Amino acid sequence: MVPHALLFSGIEGIGKKSAAKLFAQALNCESANTAAGEPGKNGMPLPCGRCRACRQISDGSHPDIITVMPRKGMLRIDQIRELNNSLALKPFSAAHRVAVVADAHTMNPEAGNALLKMLEEPPGGTILILTAPQPTDLLPTIASRCRHIRFNPLGAHDLSLLLMKKMRTMRAEQAETIADLADGSCTRALRLAETGWREQRDWVVRAAGLDRPIDAKQRSAALAMAFAAQLALRKDHVGTDLEILKTWIRDLSIWPYQPRMVVNRDRRDALASVRAGIDGRQLTSLWETVEKAQRAIAANGNMRLTLDVMALHMDDIFARRQAKRTV
Repeated sequence: MVPHALLFSGIEGIGKKSAAKLFAQALNCESANTAAGEPGKNGMPLPCGRCRACRQISDGSHPDIITVMPRKGMLRIDQIRELNNSLALKPFSAAHRVAVVADAHTMNPEAGNALLKMLEEPPGGTILILTAPQPTDLLPTIASRCRHIRFNPLGAHDLSLLLMKKMRTMRAEQAETIADLADGSCTRALRLAETGWREQRDWVVRAAGLDRPIDAKQRSAALAMAFAAQLALRKDHVGTDLEILKTWIRDLSIWPYQPRMVVNRDRRDALASVRAGIDGRQLTSLWETVEKAQRAIAANGNMRLTLDVMALHMDDIFARRQAKRTV
């Protein structure tokens, strides 16, 4: 028996919404058999993908499969009320009507209370599917009324194979690097691949001055401020840029001990060259500096000021190291 409410949890980009769509197809497929003519797991037929219901659900045009998405980063009460009104009507044609509340953790309190009432008195013939990173991101009263299904991050090997399948010109080494950076998220991996991540990585590392042996004498506050200004101009990419910087620092840290474990394996020569002139304490300080900037930006701190402070602190870390060497 299918529960009236399900909660799909897991990190962004691992297929929660896709699984909800596939589940809706399985419930409403007009074919009694799977594509291979065999029942799926637990006796539920897999959707054929060819019948009218499967095609409508796939392209988002089925009248009885409803998806509610956040508006400007938030699910609001008027959206839940509209959903409730739609579910009060009889299904148009589906054997099982499915309502997907995507990113349910973005509900404001009013929307959460309205959804709770819906879960307490579920509409007949309707299955609600909520998606969220963690059950704890929802009101306990909402999470407790849902059957919880946890989605695990995808393995790096599976992600790299997927990337090479989607982007046939991508080399295995590049796919493996992007897969490692994606942290198990298919969406993030594809986004990195499609936005020219390799060029973005090379720019960030070069602008930070970490693509060549460190020479504090050639560094200056002006260069540090220029780096911060360049990052600020790319405000839509700052989050990714800082993650790239942290990954590079992480690779520098482990290079002497586990060179085979680096993420940026296509830049081994640069990592070896830079690591020869930098020590572990410097790298720890650099990591903490970038991490602090990320936290400040996530807390809606002034982005330009935060990046200025980060860049100047990075410059100071190198200057202190140079002064120590000359003593």
